[in-house]
Amino acid sequence: MAGSPFEISVVKESCSQLGEGPHWDETTQRLIWVDILGHSVHLLDTVTGKDVKYHFDGPVGAAVPRKRGGSLLVAVNRDFIFLDLETGQKEVVASVDKDKPENRFNDGKCDPAGRFWAGTMGPEERPVCVKPHQGSLFSLDCNMAVRNLVDKLSISNGIAWTPDKQTLYHVDSFENKIDAFDYDELSGTIFNRRNVIVVDHSLGAPDGMTIDEDGMLWVAMYNGWKVAKFNPCSGEYLTHVDLPTAKVTSCCWAGTNCDELFVTSESARLTPEEKQQQPLAGSIFRVKNLGTTGSPAVAFHG
Repeated sequence: MAGSPFEISVVKESCSQLGEGPHWDETTQRLIWVDILGHSVHLLDTVTGKDVKYHFDGPVGAAVPRKRGGSLLVAVNRDFIFLDLETGQKEVVASVDKDKPENRFNDGKCDPAGRFWAGTMGPEERPVCVKPHQGSLFSLDCNMAVRNLVDKLSISNGIAWTPDKQTLYHVDSFENKIDAFDYDELSGTIFNRRNVIVVDHSLGAPDGMTIDEDGMLWVAMYNGWKVAKFNPCSGEYLTHVDLPTAKVTSCCWAGTNCDELFVTSESARLTPEEKQQQPLAGSIFRVKNLGTTGSPAVAFHG
């Protein structure tokens, strides 16, 4: 983009209704992402452009590869599901929020020990507007045991762990804030919750996020046309990457050196006029020249 220090390109154009949860699989060099409203998981070869799609019977909140290879762990509705990539066979291994049938998973990723963490939210009346405090943040360990770690969340969203594995950051989009927790890798527990960033509404709503080698947060800003960089230690808003669509949903580190960001977006809930103004809505973008790097994403160890 003109005047920007960042190099921005389109990886795949207008490919999602509600793209989310990008995960760069270092082993296969493919990008995994989900289309929540399209009820699907995608595996994209960014060199050849080949996109393999798997369909589910409900909204898909997140998907990560399993360390053993050949399958994914997918959060669908309120179920954790194994997906065999060769046969397409699906196996439900655990479920959450059984007393809240309208809830669904919204975002998730693996912690440094290979547990899968995923949060839920209640039904949306409109984008980023839900009945508050209906969601929770769960973890699934390698023995398929589920733990409810945080409750009374509204829209559980982006998750990131610091490079030293001592702190977890978590987004609640409805509250427009990012909280921090002390994190114990061995036990998979979190404690000492505190707010570190309150996002100004003029920037949009914080959505999915990732963290760089310096511990800075890169946060997709829904309805904000950008990925914003924050210092969670000071709460300072540092800079941003402008994008050609408003509903920016998530981002992840990718590439051989983990120095590129892949960014997802939404095309579904736009007016006809907005769709005309944003022809690249729903695309996946690549951002280079960021001046920093991240760490490879972790696969599920179960």
